[in-house]
Amino acid sequence: MDTGDGRSGKYALKNMELIEEKDAVIPVTQRELFSSFGVYESLKVQDGKVKHVMDHLSRLFKSARILKLEHNFKVDDVAASLDRLIRANGDRNVFLKLQLIGGKNPSLFSFTTKLPVYPPEYYTDGVKVISYIGERIFPHAKSNCLLLNYMAAREALTAGALDAILVDRSGYALEGSRSNLFAVKGNTIMTSENDVLYGVTRKHTLAAARDLGFFIDFKKIYLSDIKQNSFDEIFITSTSMGAIPVSIIDDINIGSGFPVTSLINKNL
Repeated sequence: MDTGDGRSGKYALKNMELIEEKDAVIPVTQRELFSSFGVYESLKVQDGKVKHVMDHLSRLFKSARILKLEHNFKVDDVAASLDRLIRANGDRNVFLKLQLIGGKNPSLFSFTTKLPVYPPEYYTDGVKVISYIGERIFPHAKSNCLLLNYMAAREALTAGALDAILVDRSGYALEGSRSNLFAVKGNTIMTSENDVLYGVTRKHTLAAARDLGFFIDFKKIYLSDIKQNSFDEIFITSTSMGAIPVSIIDDINIGSGFPVTSLINKNL
């Protein structure tokens, strides 16, 4: 079912109970909503099945623990409720969103949206990204504090780029506004370990890279090194896109032909 505004379903979940999507609301006066005291997840539903559901739910609950957001929800119960939502909406290929809002009586909402579809040339020719100065608060938590991400993504859209790479005060390129960042040099794949969100696709990318015989080096990547073409390939990953190579950053060409990214993507 297509609602015409990016949403895909008639039904949603509130605290694992099936409700009409229009009733999935929370008062703007609630302090926790006003303060963005919440965590979220985005899951991919493919052929009616939720991909890596336990990875996502484990991270959701870990994010809640980081913020000391207390709740009584259980992973298995939430997973079962997501299956009910998918069946109720007749969903086959959608994005599944979870929002856990804190407070005295925490609320867990689940709903579906359209699944992003990326052109094939993104994977063969690479994409443009921009750099954006900013550091996320509580980077290991997938929290609702998304002002930085929103502004960075807006700048990327204005520049005709797929994403914005967040750069810290020391000049390190850490991660995208909605993706993780990787650099390839020979048989080594580099990615930041600290100060980034541990993406679910990042986890499976690292596993695939190891299986393919690559060495993983957890180190920060200087933006200046990227712009000086110090690496063989740069790529970004996320739940919706898989692995996509980067060919341009800030209007600087940084590569063409992406055998490693293609190999990783085929093994995700």
